[in-house]
Amino acid sequence: MATTITLHQWLAFLILREKRKQEHHGDTTTNFVHQKKAAQLEYIQTAVSVALLLVQSLIVSTSSLSSQQITIDNFTVAIDDKGDAKLLLLLLNLEENPDDEDLQRIIESVTQLEFTPSTKNDSSTHANGEQQESDDDLLREVGTVLHQLFCRGIKPPLITNVSSPDEGDSDDDLDSEQPGAEKGRTKHSLRVAQKMLRKASISSLDEHVLTYGVPRNLCRLIIDLIRCEGGSEETKFRSIEEVAEELIQIISKPNLFLYDSEATGSSTGQLNFGSTLYGRRNEATSFLRAATLVSLDMMETHSKQLVLVEGLSGAGKSHFVASLIRSSSEFGWIYIHAKFDPQSQPLSVVTSAFNRFFMNILANRSEQEYVARVVSSLQRNLSSSAIVSLCDCLPSIRCLFPSVLRRVVSDEDLSSQNGVVVEDEFASGSQMSRIRLHFIFRKLISALCSVERPLALFFDDLQWADDRCMELLSALMERDHLQELDDNDGTNCLFIGSFRSNETNDNLLSHVDKFEQSTLVDVTKIELGGLAKVESNNMISEVLRIPARLTSPLNELVQRKTTGNPFHIIHFMQSLVKDSILNYSLSDKRWVWDIEAVKSTSIDKTVLELLARKLSQLPGNIVDGLKVLSCLGPKVDDTIMKYLYTSPESRNEFIACLDLAVGENILEKSGDSAYSFVHDMLKQSAYAVMSEEEKGEKHFWIGMKLIANASADTDEFNAIIFSIVDQINAANTYGVTEEALHMNFAELNLKAGKTSIDVSDFQSALSYMKAGVSLLNGWQDGEYYDMSLQLYETAALVSYLNTDIGLMQQYLEILFENAKCFEDRLHGYLVMIQSLLSNGKHVAAMKKILFILEELGESISINATPKEVYIELMSTKALLDTISPADVINGKRMADKGLRWRLRFLQLLNTPLYMLQPHAIHVTACRTVKLSVEHGFCSDSAIGLQIYGYGVLNIQNDVEECLKWNHTALSLVKSLGAKQMIPRIIMNVNILAYWKEPLQAKIESLKENHHELLMVGDLEVLPLNALHCCRQSLLCGRNLQTAQKECAALLHEMHQLRQMNALIGMISNHMSILKLIGSNYDSEELLFHLLGNSEINSLDELLQFCKSNRLVGPTQQCYFDRLMLAFWSKKYEEAAQYAEKYSECHQTRRFPDLFQTFYQGITAFRLVRLKDDKIREWADVGKNALSKYQTWVNYSDWNWENKMLLLEAELHACIGELEIAKSKFQASIDSAQKHRFVHEEGLASELFGMFYDENGNKEEAMQQYSHARSCYQKWGAFALADRLNTAS
Repeated sequence: MATTITLHQWLAFLILREKRKQEHHGDTTTNFVHQKKAAQLEYIQTAVSVALLLVQSLIVSTSSLSSQQITIDNFTVAIDDKGDAKLLLLLLNLEENPDDEDLQRIIESVTQLEFTPSTKNDSSTHANGEQQESDDDLLREVGTVLHQLFCRGIKPPLITNVSSPDEGDSDDDLDSEQPGAEKGRTKHSLRVAQKMLRKASISSLDEHVLTYGVPRNLCRLIIDLIRCEGGSEETKFRSIEEVAEELIQIISKPNLFLYDSEATGSSTGQLNFGSTLYGRRNEATSFLRAATLVSLDMMETHSKQLVLVEGLSGAGKSHFVASLIRSSSEFGWIYIHAKFDPQSQPLSVVTSAFNRFFMNILANRSEQEYVARVVSSLQRNLSSSAIVSLCDCLPSIRCLFPSVLRRVVSDEDLSSQNGVVVEDEFASGSQMSRIRLHFIFRKLISALCSVERPLALFFDDLQWADDRCMELLSALMERDHLQELDDNDGTNCLFIGSFRSNETNDNLLSHVDKFEQSTLVDVTKIELGGLAKVESNNMISEVLRIPARLTSPLNELVQRKTTGNPFHIIHFMQSLVKDSILNYSLSDKRWVWDIEAVKSTSIDKTVLELLARKLSQLPGNIVDGLKVLSCLGPKVDDTIMKYLYTSPESRNEFIACLDLAVGENILEKSGDSAYSFVHDMLKQSAYAVMSEEEKGEKHFWIGMKLIANASADTDEFNAIIFSIVDQINAANTYGVTEEALHMNFAELNLKAGKTSIDVSDFQSALSYMKAGVSLLNGWQDGEYYDMSLQLYETAALVSYLNTDIGLMQQYLEILFENAKCFEDRLHGYLVMIQSLLSNGKHVAAMKKILFILEELGESISINATPKEVYIELMSTKALLDTISPADVINGKRMADKGLRWRLRFLQLLNTPLYMLQPHAIHVTACRTVKLSVEHGFCSDSAIGLQIYGYGVLNIQNDVEECLKWNHTALSLVKSLGAKQMIPRIIMNVNILAYWKEPLQAKIESLKENHHELLMVGDLEVLPLNALHCCRQSLLCGRNLQTAQKECAALLHEMHQLRQMNALIGMISNHMSILKLIGSNYDSEELLFHLLGNSEINSLDELLQFCKSNRLVGPTQQCYFDRLMLAFWSKKYEEAAQYAEKYSECHQTRRFPDLFQTFYQGITAFRLVRLKDDKIREWADVGKNALSKYQTWVNYSDWNWENKMLLLEAELHACIGELEIAKSKFQASIDSAQKHRFVHEEGLASELFGMFYDENGNKEEAMQQYSHARSCYQKWGAFALADRLNTAS
């Protein structure tokens, strides 16, 4: 319930409350003064809220406003009395002395303020209704009422309308005549006197209002309303709405505009723009929408969120991201910021950002639980060797894994041969180490983020990132392809990238285009332009703590000169302060400016010139410190400074200079001793003020200081190796060097290059190798021969890894020409051969390997006949029969370097042989085994043992011998500690496990090993593991929808890794899944598009491509998929043709062979029952298939029993033994159900139904068809289920 009183009456209550709160109760004078100020402030806070209600009531008033009606008595206040009789009596003025509690309730219970004009004495209009007064008259009366409100009911003294005190009147405004005549002089003198009188009047009013404790911004508002006729056109109030806007600004940010506290920066005479984000509301909404999806885990498709922020330099990209993430910190966000820099190695920027994050988080005791969770996740998802690699990249986390680092020892097998195999780890594939790095960092991201702790990973200034960093960003946003969809795979990470829109490059634009086209990434693009006028005015208004109306003229000029660029605005405003055009007035307690001087101030042609001018005004010692800092990375801390300034005095002096630069808003300081430039343009400016010669000298001085003061070959030296070499190389580019030290500098570049390779930063490694070779100044013999050899070997390697084949060939030519012996050329040959293989030049690679083996004394025949292969296998078997697996695992190790090289190239020969002449790999395997038995075993021996095992399986069908030596190979590499080799051997063991272990179980093993292969970066075997994972998912009866998703994910991964041969088999397999599902999948064209060959757009064209390129394995895979589809579709004649074609390609045993035998056997028996012309031949084919399964079932009844029983059922049906056939059909159904082969349970039921149908038992047939249909639906083969519906 509300009671209405006049505003005048309510004001009396407000004045009474203030008076009571100011009463002196015997306290000290100091307390009394404080009490008085507090009461005044409370009065003003209440009055300003009511002032806004008052103005708003005028805006919504339906009455015609008249200046004579705008009086304090024509406003009523509604008070919510809440039905309190005592309060009601008080408000009706029946009780004159309310207590403090009632008084407070009256003041705080205002619910509405209404303008209720009186109709008496209203002479504001003529009879015809024409307006007699201007808006200025109305505004003046509003000012009068506000004066009464703030000045405790006192009306303002009468004054003459005058101009703004900030905008001086000109004499021309007072007299339009020339002052030459007497009359003109008299008028002019009179007007000057009037002007002086008005200024005195205004000054008096100003002092009058301030006497009542009215804050200066409110004081200015009241005065400008009262004197509105003479106000400046740019700052005068034009409407009541503008008054409301200013009051809203004052009320919404009282700390800036209401309280008369000292303005920001006034004590130092500088402006402080703080961290507020201005003018980016729509952009912030887009950003926060993506952040919300990440933090709340709302992505149903588990797509990653990427925000790309672009804009010109100075647009505030970094500030925009940091402000929004900072505002979200209460929701548990963690933030990693990697800012690229043209003077730093890009990948080191990324690792440094993660290092800084971990150092900060480890120093925070409240984060111990979070750290423990991260460690647990990494230990669960990464192998020990992968954790060691991660610690090499991020030294700050070494303390988290002490047990792992103690447990992991160096591989005695790999380290004993002077790095032969260690270097091959990188030469074995152009992407091997990079894929390993990507995988490890994906696991790191998954460990760091969760719904409770979302992660914002910001790659800033991407225009300076290289291709490797862009690939890393892409890889981090990929799915962990075989991880279950409900697992955390980094979907709680918000990926953010920023770049300068006018400094893009083809590499950056290409990656941005890929991000936008990816189905795995949701891209939010945000473009930051210049601030709009209203937003830049808000910015200036808040920094100066002056209402936006009054800063509008200044903002107009600033906008014109800076085009709204935030960085330019900040530094232009600071330059006005430096030039004393913008000053803080101690007497007025506000910022004041000379508007004419601002107009005449020209902003420099570029902001760099503006910043250079700013730097030139600083003391020389500060500039010298900034020059040093500009030569270093984006952030410099005591890690570097302690080597540059070794004495405490010099270091403290340097830090003092940097602290002064922090005060000048040029640097920002984090922690105790980490400094960085506020903006990269400031760093550019500090660097640009130096001449070319001074830059070179400064870089050289830094580099030599680091070399001199950091002990060589120590962990500390290794930690700053990149900083040392970068400085020396930078100095060299400016012509500053010391030739006597060039060999030392070349050696440092070699070390930096190898360290870069260790962390898969191949692009940086190449730049170091180029610098090292340049410093070498041609091949050096004598004492520098070994260094020359290593430089050119490594330069060739990293050129290949950067896909610069032309440069690789140049380095190899010099290496081959100058190497003293053939053995010194072997590393170069290794790189050359891998380059040939990665480019699909298998024939050329094979010829080169055979040449090298000849030179090493190893002659091998790759054209061996099947009989010769058999003889070789048998002789090898006889040799192995003389030793046991334990003799291999614990026996002699191969120590001879030349023999190790022979085995290395023998194993390398398997890659082209597998593609061109698969049977010949058994010859190389046998030779490897014989050399190993005679001279000792090594990691390459394990590959030989495995391929030998395949050989005896192919030729002798000796499953036990095959499995024995495969398991021995795995035990061998584990005993050697050959960590890179273990997942490769495990893959072969998994593939062969189908002989004895359930097929369904091995899918999970293949998936787990897929992760291990990624961890070691084995790109050679990874595609084969992926192909088998897809193949077994289809053949073991796994739900086809699940199989399709996994296959699609792996297809995407193989496409990214450019594994075309694997893609062929996987596309063929994927199309089979889709056809069984019955999907009218539109993506068939997209699948073939993955191959990147415009001539392949169908399965027929895919098969033709494989045949014409002699790709035996992929050709056989295509035939198998056609056989399978024809078989399940009951197109038996077509299935028989493809089964024959598959057999024609057969050169070595493959996993699908067992299913080809099964499909062919069933097909043959069906053709016999269909009275095909070749009944006898088909009967023999069927019996042969059954014979094989009767043997194979002895190895695993789980995998092969149901298939054998179904073949037996078909055989008995063919020869008329119907009762036996029935029992066999049912037994096959039961066995398939027991062993979880739902698809083959459906197949047996369907064939059983056909058997009943053919023998006239329709009812039983329909029951079997119904059961088959149910099984096919469980499998997900809806096309087969629909076919049965149609048939029945």
